[in-house]
Amino acid sequence: MSGVPASGLLTGLAGGCAGLGLFVAARAALSGLPRPARAALWARAGGAWLNGQVTSAAGPTRARRLLLAEDLAIAGRDDAVHTAARLGAALALAIVAATGTAAALPGPAALVTVPLGALVGVALVDRPVRQLATRRRQEARLAVAVYLELTRVLLASGLPLHAVLRLAADAGHGWAFEQIRHALTSAAARQQPPDTGLDALAARIPLAEWRELRLTVTSALRGASPVEAMDSKAIHLRAAEAAAARADAARADAELELPAAAVALVFVAFLTYPLLAALSSTGLTP
Repeated sequence: MSGVPASGLLTGLAGGCAGLGLFVAARAALSGLPRPARAALWARAGGAWLNGQVTSAAGPTRARRLLLAEDLAIAGRDDAVHTAARLGAALALAIVAATGTAAALPGPAALVTVPLGALVGVALVDRPVRQLATRRRQEARLAVAVYLELTRVLLASGLPLHAVLRLAADAGHGWAFEQIRHALTSAAARQQPPDTGLDALAARIPLAEWRELRLTVTSALRGASPVEAMDSKAIHLRAAEAAAARADAARADAELELPAAAVALVFVAFLTYPLLAALSSTGLTP
């Protein structure tokens, strides 16, 4: 203690007291909440901290890919909560893998099975988000094409553009049309043009279809022929959807082959290992 300056000791003591005070204040603020709500808030805080660490280490662009930022935004999931769920699943399956390995296989095998278990845990948490984001991307492509076709038909009947945009949005159903209606309603409530609401939608949910829709509506609002603008964009989106459907079918075929091959390899390994162990114990192996 004699070698520690008094000012440094006081600074450390003050910092420790401040940290303790913040912890106590946080616990007091959360004490009135039900236990599940407190657990969710703590998990979200931990996930936000981990996201910050990943962003600092990997950089913003790479971190967005690692953290599934775009898929989470499209799926409407909280990124911090998802990261906490990833961590929990990874730890749980790593522990299961370590326990199973210790009971059935030699110690060095844990160097493979434990990281593999953690990766499987992360993949299990990511899978529903990826699937929902994929479905919503497909839905958005089809919905925007239908929406533009409806606006073209309504414009040909002589209705004004602003009324047509709203009528076409009210005619559709599903998640994508709901997003379009919300964007147009929000813009109208703020007395802003429709493309401003669509621009906010594209910023909130990073889909190329929203950006293309906003550009098409902006072009029509600024004097281009609305019917021609809507018609050409609808044709383009239908062609893009057909190409995307073919690519998805090819990808699905490839994804079915890979798990089958992996299962076959694992099955062969589990059949071969006991035989090799028995031969090694009897000294029959070369």
